[in-house]
This record gives sequence, structure tokens and C-alpha cells, in this order.
Amino acid sequence: MLENLLGNKTLEKILLSAERYGQVYATGLSKTFNIPVYSVQKQLAKMESSGVLVSRLFGKVRLYEFNPRYPLLNELKTLLRKTFDFLPEQDIKKHYMKRQRPRLAGKPL
Repeated sequence: MLENLLGNKTLEKILLSAERYGQVYATGLSKTFNIPVYSVQKQLAKMESSGVLVSRLFGKVRLYEFNPRYPLLNELKTLLRKTFDFLPEQDIKKHYMKRQRPRLAGKPL
């Protein structure tokens, strides 16, 4: 849906996931969408360098979330929320309803 506007399908998926879950990480996005990790990392780095996302380390995992100081954050989030209204129900259930977080070391399955 936003691919034409953003110019990249991977970026669209990253931003929609960040809006839905609050925090995202490269490996989780890669597994969820079946995209190479390098492509996800490249887009995350691009968004971080432009100030849209910020990251922090959580153990060995780098978590990304929206930068609260980004000037167009409210408008971007509004656009992303409206995009969910037009996504097919099967895509929402498949990609945006289950939460995949990094597992804690030693946590039982």
C-alpha cells in the first residue's frame, strides 16, 4: 500500500510493524516477513540515520522504535494506522497479530 510512497516494500513492513508493536528488531522482522536480514538491517539503519527511528541494545539484540523527537511523528503514525484499514485481513493476521520478541537466555519454551 505505501510501497509506492516510500519506494520500498521492506521499509513499509518495518514501519507498520514498529507502529503495531512499538519495538522491532531485525531478525524478528526477517523471520516474520521472509526477508533477508541484511535488507532489514539496511532499512533500519537508513531510518535511524534519518531520525525516524532510534535504537538501543537489549542484551545482544538491537531494538528499534520511533524517535519521539521526530517532528512528523504524529503524522507518520496516523498514516500508518490508516494503512492498516486497507490491508487485507489475511495479511494482518499473518504478519501483524502475533508478537515475536527476543527470547531471554535460558527461558523455557
